[in-house]
Amino acid sequence: MTEEIFGISSPFRIDPNTGGVALVSGTEKLKENIIHILLTGAGERVMRRDYGAGLRQLVHDPNNEALRAITQHQVAKAVNHWEPRVAVEQVRTAVDGGSLIVEISYVVRRTQQFQSLSVPIGLGGV
Repeated sequence: MTEEIFGISSPFRIDPNTGGVALVSGTEKLKENIIHILLTGAGERVMRRDYGAGLRQLVHDPNNEALRAITQHQVAKAVNHWEPRVAVEQVRTAVDGGSLIVEISYVVRRTQQFQSLSVPIGLGGV
């Protein structure tokens, strides 16, 4: 069961009920991990320079089909590499005003539970 997956919440925050560091577990922790991968730029992690999806490098590119195809490829590659507890089923992109919406469908490997999430990537600055 995914309840064995737990850790510090991302973004880091204090639990208002306990006054301690907020913790999350299960599928919520996996979702936070995936969002963290997407929003981390190449070279941002000192000891893991290749960690992340590198989407920040794309925010100034024209918002067209090429950008969406590159985004889909980079997201699937990064999530499959950095979060081995999930298998990416599909990555879709959509445009909403000044944001590129990344929609990821994946399966939690241990439970075969289907999950999805949507992450807006601001064009012109993440």
